[in-house]
Amino acid sequence: MTWQEAKARTQEKIRDIVALIPGDQIVHVDQHETGTLFSCDETRHQWTGITFVTLAPGADVEATVKDLESELGEILGNDGVFAVTNRRDILDDYAVTAASRKTAEAYLIGMGDPGTISIDSWSPCFTLPEGVYPGGTF
Repeated sequence: MTWQEAKARTQEKIRDIVALIPGDQIVHVDQHETGTLFSCDETRHQWTGITFVTLAPGADVEATVKDLESELGEILGNDGVFAVTNRRDILDDYAVTAASRKTAEAYLIGMGDPGTISIDSWSPCFTLPEGVYPGGTF
């Protein structure tokens, strides 16, 4: 898998996750076009990016995140590859993590700014072509 394929695959899954939110609850989706690379090990990297979903005034962010949690199987598969867990962060906001048991692919869904859902994403690991510097934006 190339870094471009890993990025495209991860961004596509994010769009699928966002599509689970009823359209009348969404005001704006900001899927950042670029991300960065993180190291998986000595030879492989993963693309990581972020998406913000601004909800309509009065929408309940926590309830929406919980709804996404219950529906993630539709996007990620119900085959047990992804472990879906939840927790309260240091601000007591509800957050959900879906992490692959086979690859480093993962999604962290929680509250961003008030009225906003933040979705952090990490692609499966891949090997960069010789001579490609992993710093900067991808």
